[in-house]
Amino acid sequence: MAEHLPEKPTSSAAHPGERTHLSRRHLLRAAGSLGAAGAAALVTRRTQAAPRRTPFVIRNRFQDQITIEVWDQQQSDKNIQDAYNAALAAFQEAHPGVTVKVTTFPYAQYRDKLLVAVRGGTGPDIMSLDEIWTPEFAAAGVIEPLDDLIAASSAVKPEIFFQGAWDTNLYQGKIWGVPLNFDVWMQMYYNADMFTAAGLDPAAPPKTWDEWLTVAQTLTKAPDQFGIGIIGHKGEDMTVMLNSLMYSNGGKVIDEEGNAVINSPENVETLTFFKNLAQFAPEGVANAGESECVAAFVAGQVAMILDGSWQQDTMNAQAKFDWRIAVPPAPAGKSYVGALGGWNYAINKGSKNKEAAFKLIEYLSTQKEVQKTINSLTPAMREAGEEFVREKRKQPEVILETLNSGRPRPISPVYPQISDVEQNMVQAIWAGTPVEDALKDAQAQIEEILTQLG
Repeated sequence: MAEHLPEKPTSSAAHPGERTHLSRRHLLRAAGSLGAAGAAALVTRRTQAAPRRTPFVIRNRFQDQITIEVWDQQQSDKNIQDAYNAALAAFQEAHPGVTVKVTTFPYAQYRDKLLVAVRGGTGPDIMSLDEIWTPEFAAAGVIEPLDDLIAASSAVKPEIFFQGAWDTNLYQGKIWGVPLNFDVWMQMYYNADMFTAAGLDPAAPPKTWDEWLTVAQTLTKAPDQFGIGIIGHKGEDMTVMLNSLMYSNGGKVIDEEGNAVINSPENVETLTFFKNLAQFAPEGVANAGESECVAAFVAGQVAMILDGSWQQDTMNAQAKFDWRIAVPPAPAGKSYVGALGGWNYAINKGSKNKEAAFKLIEYLSTQKEVQKTINSLTPAMREAGEEFVREKRKQPEVILETLNSGRPRPISPVYPQISDVEQNMVQAIWAGTPVEDALKDAQAQIEEILTQLG
């Protein structure tokens, strides 16, 4: 039986943006509106350029006049709708019988509107879904499995996408979407001028957790300067950052069989480290989100932060010092593994134009210039994404390394509840609960949540 979608909207993180639960992002795809603190720290991305009009030839043209509705969120670019219009010119020229209507919503409004529409049996033909919503919508029976359409496609192939982005569409042995974009939490941003002033080599940032603690302590000169800004509030941006640290230490939240495994020796070690690192952050870690950490970094109050590549636009606009990025440190002998975020295209189960909708998804997701035009996060198509990063980002090799090693957050229709447990667990630790006890409580709560899947 199809599961019910939650009444209350939940937020995600994969890109910086909306401050509600996620400053992430605006989300591994930029989320819409920011609070006052966030507005100071984030800037609007590039103006989208019209794509090269690459012919998109298919055998069957649609003879009857049909309209395909596409819903998307606005990302961080205020002109995203104009970008879609430019990108769609070649598609509509090749398909004169198809009219494409694109509607974009601010992130804060989008989920509400989408839930109301799909519950009512209406909504768009194509919807972009935050990757953490995809299994939830699949389990609720409101989106169409795409296995047969993908098997018949000469354009949509798993190997042309970043593996981590493709994997976010897999649930219970079926494929429920096609990747649009993705990004990774996170890279380590650091103030090279502060490193130099403290006698540290800015060309040699810390690589292990032990080195990280030592460098953070060296850079802390309270109350005016701190070694690191920590995202520690109750929000999805905290969850993805914490999951990145857990993954890097070999820990998990749920395993491949869907069992809760958060209470593990690896995660005890990770949360103990996280708590120790927070000693070198400004007071108020329990209330600090992404936007507060970015604002403190560009103001020269903290020497290091963890954030995604989307924040390079902010650094370029606001930082008045030599800032750099590095692959975040990992435990000695291990490698950093970031938690992924991003967006997928899915087809409404109730759409009367599924074939035409999939042809449009083929075009939007597999044409390199189109991918670069309609995205604010890194395009999920590998060729477009690598080119985008090299053209638009500082130290692209660092970003590509973290993208290629990233891992999706737990793929589960009850992910929002699991994330909430993680957020409450960290709040309990800030309030004084021993790490071991907090993990034990989280394990029991996640086990209870997973019983919903029966």
